[in-house]
Amino acid sequence: MTEKKMAALLFLGVFAAEFAVGFYYSYVLGYMHSDAMSRVANAYYVLFSRDPHLAAIGFVWPPLPSMVELAFLVFSPLIPALASAGVAGVLMSSLFAAATSSYLFYAGCRFGLGKGPSLAFSLLYAFNPLIFYFGFTGLSDAPFNFFLIYMIIQFLFWLDNDEPGHLIKAGFSMAMAFWTRYEAVPLGVAVAAGSVVAILFMRSYSQLQGGIRYRFRVIEGTWCILLAPAVYSGLMWIGFNYIIMDNSLYFLNSEYSNLAQASPLSEDQRFAELFANPLKSLSLVVQKTSYFSIPFLLVCLIRLMEKRLFRWDMLILILLFASIPALQWLMLLKGASFAWFRYFMYVLPLTVAWIPYEISKTKYKKTMVSIAMAAMVMSAGVLGYAISDPEIAPDEHTTLTLGLYYETQKQEKQIAKDLDKHYPDKTIMMDSASAYTIIVNTKYPKRFLITSDRTFRKSMSEPWRHGVDYILLPKPSPGAPRSTINSVYPNLFQHGADWAQLVQEYANGNWRLYKIIEPESSRNRGGNT
Repeated sequence: MTEKKMAALLFLGVFAAEFAVGFYYSYVLGYMHSDAMSRVANAYYVLFSRDPHLAAIGFVWPPLPSMVELAFLVFSPLIPALASAGVAGVLMSSLFAAATSSYLFYAGCRFGLGKGPSLAFSLLYAFNPLIFYFGFTGLSDAPFNFFLIYMIIQFLFWLDNDEPGHLIKAGFSMAMAFWTRYEAVPLGVAVAAGSVVAILFMRSYSQLQGGIRYRFRVIEGTWCILLAPAVYSGLMWIGFNYIIMDNSLYFLNSEYSNLAQASPLSEDQRFAELFANPLKSLSLVVQKTSYFSIPFLLVCLIRLMEKRLFRWDMLILILLFASIPALQWLMLLKGASFAWFRYFMYVLPLTVAWIPYEISKTKYKKTMVSIAMAAMVMSAGVLGYAISDPEIAPDEHTTLTLGLYYETQKQEKQIAKDLDKHYPDKTIMMDSASAYTIIVNTKYPKRFLITSDRTFRKSMSEPWRHGVDYILLPKPSPGAPRSTINSVYPNLFQHGADWAQLVQEYANGNWRLYKIIEPESSRNRGGNT
């Protein structure tokens, strides 16, 4: 069988497995990871909200996963589960997971591993329990892993043969990674630093061409090719935030940013100790990263056995490996990270992308291929155990075991049904940051006035003047997504207001629906004028 046919069959097999499990969780069981459902909702607002426009996709999280989901959500009027159950997100992550496995197979063949070992290596990666988890949950990690692996492999092709075309592909993949997750920034810095190491210490440019000065000119040209797409993407994102949100750093410091969402953590004693103690937070980073480090230790072992440990390309691998954990450490020191288990997992796909290159440099390829397979099996065992333990991986364990958030989503879907039944023609204001599950499960999305609507802020100041009939509010609680309405009216949920009358409680009191009435003070002003 040809390599192309094997790659195609591998793609179809991984996609089918990922989508089947994801469909079972999202549609049959009715549970979708909250981050994944939020990404689907962001795409949904672009097409079906009261005020459909592309900017409704949001300016906090990089938009590429939601942009991909747009293509599937076009068909949600015919297949409602694409939105209501988040199946569009499952399709997105399953496709990227399948593409990653196929590309790893291609890279293995290119580096001389052979079709059989390359296929086995790709399958061991694709069906690693944690990697497989990202493929069926609709999270942004699957596309990020694809772009990360593609970027690293293209960079290694360039390291191997110095062809500039590989730098161009790596550069555009770096940009796509940025449009997927912000972890692309420290990783991109590490790749740029790695290119400097390669040019200064690994290339054999002739001294007649200018020596060290010539090498620095090569660095300049290399960076222009490698970094231009990512730098341009970053400037575009800052520009879009400035033009549309009037704040160039809206994604970083708005009320919906990661920094704002993490602010309640300072009141948690465990996190407060981490934030205040650099050594303790570094210890946590090392501990969590260690679960994903078996392939990296394999590379170190191979190099130690062959006396290649102290080579310049090993320094490049260390720079790449340390980049994202270093970001998490800095975020912990700034009090801006929840330190979820999955935030540390990127060292695994990064090192997996490196292994075919590493094996191509060894003297004993068959032996090293066997060691690599053993390391992948060990990694699968360790991570399978980790996600089964709520103390190690609480977020992943909650998803797999249908924990607390499962009941929350069931309640929110029931709220959507109740609103459809009793208030089908009423304008209801709500904050989409907390109400996204309700919004994608309604039959009448255009009657909701939500955060992405251009009239939302103005209507919130005096809702009775802007045709708002009701306001739906979540109960304010630490760790929950912040509601702008609750921030502007901090006592509204608990005590109501002279312009808001409580008419309904939902989900055991976790949501309240208030009817908007014109306050007496406003009526008096109207009469006087």
